[in-house]
Amino acid sequence: MSEPRIRVLPSQLADQIAAGEVVERPASVVKELVENALDAGARRVDVDVEGGGRRLIRVVDDGGGMSADEARLALQRHATSKLRTLEDLFALATMGFRGEALPSIAAVSRFALTTRVAGEDAAFRVDVEAGVEKDACACGAPVGTQVEVRDLLWNIPARLKFLKAEATEAAHITEAVARLALAHPGVHFRLRHGGRVALDLPPVGDTAERVRAVLGRRLGSRLVVSAHDESGVRVDILLAPPEEAQTTSRGLHLYVGRRYVKDRGLMHAVLMGYGELVPRGRYPTAVAFVEPPLGSVDVNVHPQKTEVRFARPQEVYAAVRHGVAQAVARAPWLAEPADAALASRSVMTVASSVPPAPLVVSDIAAAYGDYQERLLLGSFQPQPGPRPAPLATPVPPPPSTAERTQGGFFTLLQYLGQLDLTYLVCEGAGEMVLIDQHAAHERIAFQRLRDAYTGGHARTQRLLFPHNIELSETQAAAAAEHAAALAPLGFELEPFGGARWALRAAPADLPEAEVQGTLLELLDDLADSDASRAVAERIDHIFATIACHSVVRAGDVLSTHEARALLEAMDGVDYRVHCPHGRPVLLRIGVAEIARRFGRT
Repeated sequence: MSEPRIRVLPSQLADQIAAGEVVERPASVVKELVENALDAGARRVDVDVEGGGRRLIRVVDDGGGMSADEARLALQRHATSKLRTLEDLFALATMGFRGEALPSIAAVSRFALTTRVAGEDAAFRVDVEAGVEKDACACGAPVGTQVEVRDLLWNIPARLKFLKAEATEAAHITEAVARLALAHPGVHFRLRHGGRVALDLPPVGDTAERVRAVLGRRLGSRLVVSAHDESGVRVDILLAPPEEAQTTSRGLHLYVGRRYVKDRGLMHAVLMGYGELVPRGRYPTAVAFVEPPLGSVDVNVHPQKTEVRFARPQEVYAAVRHGVAQAVARAPWLAEPADAALASRSVMTVASSVPPAPLVVSDIAAAYGDYQERLLLGSFQPQPGPRPAPLATPVPPPPSTAERTQGGFFTLLQYLGQLDLTYLVCEGAGEMVLIDQHAAHERIAFQRLRDAYTGGHARTQRLLFPHNIELSETQAAAAAEHAAALAPLGFELEPFGGARWALRAAPADLPEAEVQGTLLELLDDLADSDASRAVAERIDHIFATIACHSVVRAGDVLSTHEARALLEAMDGVDYRVHCPHGRPVLLRIGVAEIARRFGRT
C-alpha cells in the first residue's frame, strides 16, 4: 500500500509554520509582548533589545502577572483569558485575544518567562527552546512579568535570511513601541537598543502631550486637536499642517479601539478631509483614534491584528472624513501669518460634536486658495507687482536659429504668455497649447539627473560647513543601510552622535533650502522599501523627488527668454508629455473645438 499523500503535520512543524503568521520580524515580537503587558494592566513597560532583536528581546512590565499554572497554560496554543464565546470576539477591549503569540514566539526562539502575582511568595520561571519546555522553577522577582526572547528564528535559518540589517530592524522596533505609546499616554514606556535609550516616555495626562513627545515638539506645537461624534462613531483627531505631508504614509497613524491598524478606507477618509491642501501622492501627518459602536468591528481579520472589518464601514469613513474636514476648515494655521505659523508653540483645539455642514468641503476650498497664496508669497498679505523667480535649476540657453528651424514640437510653438503664473500659453499649428511650467521643468531636470547618474558624473556640491540633521530611528537606519546608494546621488551622510547625522555633501542641482526636506523624504522612502525591492529600482523615484524640489513652481514669474528656453529644452528629453510623477505636461485644444465653443460651427 502506497504512503498516503495527505497527513497530519508534526506538532512542532505546525507550531513553526503558525509562528510565521505572528513572527514577521523582531518588531512583531515586541508588539505582541508589549500588548500582553498592556492587557495585564501594566503602568510601566521596559523593552531591551540587542542585535536588532535577533540576539535578545526583553520585555518587563509591572502588570498583574500570572500564577505557575497560568504561565504554563499561556504557552499552549489557543490558550487565552480574553474570550469565552464567539460573541466575545466582537466586544473586545483588549489588545490580544487569539492565544497564539507566546507559543508562536517560543517555537522559534530560546524563550524564558518569569512572572509573579501579588500575594505569592515567589515568582515562577519557565524556559522553553524551540517550543519544548526545558526547565521550570520558583525564583525571586517583583510582581509583574518578564519575557526574554533570545536567538530569534535560530531554528529556521531560511526565515532568518529575510531579516534586514540590525539598524533597520531596530528602527522597526522603535516604530512599533512608539505606535503603542501613542495610544496609551498613561503608561511609561522605555526602550533601549544595546543599552542606549531610544525612547523614554513618562506617563502624561492627555494624548496630545504624548503625540508631541513621540512625533517631536516642533510638529506637536502646531497640532490641531479635534473631537467629533457622528452616527455613534467617536473620532479623536490630531492634525499637523499640510506642509508637513510626506511622500509615504508613515506619519499617518490610524487606531481603532486604541489598536493601530492599516486601513485604506480610513486613510482615504483622512485624505478627503484635508481636501486639496494635501497634493496627490502625499500623506498628511496625523493621528486618528476611531471608536465605532460596540460590537460593530471584527478584529479577527489579520494574524497580526493590523486590519479590521467594520459592520457599517461607510458610516465610519464618513465620520472620519467629516471630523477631519471640519477641523481643517477651522484650523488656526489656515489664518495665521507664515512667520507666526513657524513661531507658534501652543496646541490649538477644535471641538466638533454636531452633524457635518453641507458646505464643509467648500469651506476648505475657500481657505485653500488663501493658504496657497501665503505659502507662495511667504506672508499673509499678497504683495503687489511681479515677484522675482530665480530658477534653482537654470534653464539652458536657447538653441541657435539653425537649430530652431529643425526643432521639434515644443521649439516650434509660439509662446504667448503665462496664465495664472502656472501655465505657459502657446500657439501651435491649428491649436492652443497649455504647458504646466513646473511639470515641464521637472521633466528636464529629471532627465539630466538620470543621464548624469548613468554616465557616472552626477553633480555633487561639497558643503563648506557640514549640516547637522536630526534623524528618526527609521531614517537613521535607512541612512546607514543605503549610504552606498545615496552617495552617487550626491548625498554624503555621517553619524554625528545619537540621533544627529552630519550632511557633508548634497546634489548640486538642489537648492540649499530644499536639501534637508528632500533628504528626509528620500530616507523615509528607502525605509519603506521591503527586502524584495533593490535600491536600484527606486533610483528614478529619487531623481523625481530631487527634480521636483529643484525647478520652477506654480506661481513663479518667467521671462519670455526663460519660457522659450524651457520649451526648447523639452524637445531634448524622453517621455516629455508627462512629468516624472506621471502628471501631464501639456493640454492641447484645437481651433475647431474653440470655434465650436463660441458657436461658430
